Amino acid sequence: MLRGTRLSKTGIIAILLILVFSLVLGACGNNDNASSPSASPTSPASANPSEGAKAPEELPEVKLTWYFPGSFPQPEQDKVFAEVNKIVKQKINATIDFKPIAGADYEQKMKVVTASGEPYDLAFTSNWLNNYTQNVAKGAYLPLDDLLKLYAPKSYAAIPSNFWDATRVNGQIYGYINYQISARTPEIAIPKALAEKYGFDINSVGGKLSADTMNLLEPYFDAVKKDNPQKYVSAPLFGIQDMFGFENIAGINVPGAVNYNDDTLTVMNQFESDEFKKFVAALRDWNAKGYMNSKERIAKKTDEWTDAKAGKWMMSIGGAYKPGGDVLSSVLGGEAYVTAPASVPHLTTGGIIATMHAISRTSKNPERATMLLELLNTDVELYNLLNFGIKDDHFKLNDDGLMVAGPNQQGYNPQAPWMFASNFLAYVQEGMPKTVWEDTINLNEAAEPSKLLGFSFDAEPVKAEIGKTSAVYDEYYRGIELGVTSEEKYNEFLKKMKTAGSDLIVAEMQKQIDAWKATK
Repeated sequence: MLRGTRLSKTGIIAILLILVFSLVLGACGNNDNASSPSASPTSPASANPSEGAKAPEELPEVKLTWYFPGSFPQPEQDKVFAEVNKIVKQKINATIDFKPIAGADYEQKMKVVTASGEPYDLAFTSNWLNNYTQNVAKGAYLPLDDLLKLYAPKSYAAIPSNFWDATRVNGQIYGYINYQISARTPEIAIPKALAEKYGFDINSVGGKLSADTMNLLEPYFDAVKKDNPQKYVSAPLFGIQDMFGFENIAGINVPGAVNYNDDTLTVMNQFESDEFKKFVAALRDWNAKGYMNSKERIAKKTDEWTDAKAGKWMMSIGGAYKPGGDVLSSVLGGEAYVTAPASVPHLTTGGIIATMHAISRTSKNPERATMLLELLNTDVELYNLLNFGIKDDHFKLNDDGLMVAGPNQQGYNPQAPWMFASNFLAYVQEGMPKTVWEDTINLNEAAEPSKLLGFSFDAEPVKAEIGKTSAVYDEYYRGIELGVTSEEKYNEFLKKMKTAGSDLIVAEMQKQIDAWKATK
């Protein structure tokens, strides 16, 4: 949830061999006027199929514009980005115009960028931020099938084919997967010092949280708040819905979900479900008991790392539980956390598409943008530089090849390795098991597969309704997750969702799932 993990050189080789072996066993030019993914862009293969085979000095120099979210700006980001560009220039004769955006502002910024038709090359996209299916429906992204085969063959082959299938809309790939933990269940994270002081064994609630059992956490909350009234619970709606027992189809802000245990694959509006209503009631109760510090937080769009670093979090529920996630000593100014899974992990389409990049349909250099994705996902030095800064300054490797804090760690520490590229290129952090990436792959493989795995929703027929319902969600979500939304106000939210077209969205999802199910 809070921290990506890191990998030694030996571990990298082993993981890549495992990935390729498992794959064997398991066996674009511009069109600025396009308004939907059914439009026919110029084929990248016919545009310049030889570019990927050229030496860097034979390629014309280009500048690529890249939008991404995170804890930005960082104090020394320009220094790090300059070093990144030295490598990118040497390897593919390109430089990057970095466009880092603070996480709370990224959604709105990308809506403006997309609506304006601004030329850019790469952007982070997912089912919870800069919504993937909505942007595909708008025609914002290029299909990547041919581009990946020509200009990113190594990283394309390293990711299982069923993962790529999860990204497909109308049979085409529009999102490049940042390969990492994909078996999803929210993570419960507690400052280790608080857990020890108040005798709270996080494993006592691990795997047991649901809309009906949130009261299991209250004895711990009561004890902490008595001595620390400034501390609060962070439980953002985008990070917790996996534990309700259903899978969102088009994103956490879009109506439409299927229960994991439902063989009929019947679509419901998750916001109208008993599970969601019970959880909203629990948040309301937590706020009444003083666990949420809602008056202080209501003015913010989302919870920020500044509060975490200031020691204001007594618990965080959200993100994705992963092996090694309890080694968080450098995330919050040296404060270590203990973690546990909230519920049972499931391998879902949503988990796979939770961290991706897309190439804009306005890109003037889609081939080189794909080559950059290949480089980011295969070059160990580049990946760790971008994620963790300059070696021997922002981080160091100890005698065992494990990552430790550098003398200037807080000069660059964006804490978003899940966002930049494949997490399997990261150095293993000291204190994590050296087998952390093997463990992560095993967790992906052992997770219970969703009955909807591989289904991709085409949002085009209801893109207007999705836009309207997303706007309603944006209006109400912060009050809901802070527990300040009354039952009456929540019913108003549901009514506005219906007016905006939630029933039409659910019906379209059901239609597409039924057609998909008939082919299985």
